[in-house]
Amino acid sequence: MGTDPKPVQGMRMLWHYTVMERLHRILQDGEIRPSTAGIPKKEKPAVWFSSNAAWEPSANRLWQDVDGRVARLSKDQTFVLGGGLARIGVAPDVAPHDWKAYKRISGMATARAKTVYDEAIRAGARPGEWFASFDAVGRAKWLTVEAWDGERWMPHAG
Repeated sequence: MGTDPKPVQGMRMLWHYTVMERLHRILQDGEIRPSTAGIPKKEKPAVWFSSNAAWEPSANRLWQDVDGRVARLSKDQTFVLGGGLARIGVAPDVAPHDWKAYKRISGMATARAKTVYDEAIRAGARPGEWFASFDAVGRAKWLTVEAWDGERWMPHAG
């Protein structure tokens, strides 16, 4: 379930999932910029999308407790601590590189790729649903911006 991109006006979509506090910055900038957080210098950063039309589990926030242990939050916890959930839909050609191509083109080390993959699977994600763009994705390429109201995705008013 949730593996087919949601059709909008007969078109398949890819989704960039984020939290509301980050969406405000994306809207202000007018583009989704390649993520450099946690990316080694030798690896090419990307803007990530998912074909999962429900939610991308790897978009759930990481949380560090007082003892220094890190855990991935649930969708509901990410919703609360991120000020809400948001997503931006684009046409599939905006993010033409699947996970396999990303690993090859980006210069990602094999050991790091295995760690990312294994962590994603543990979180309930499916790397086969991931797609990337190595370029910033500007507002002109966005087909929709939506916010999670706690039950369903709705057009974002902001």
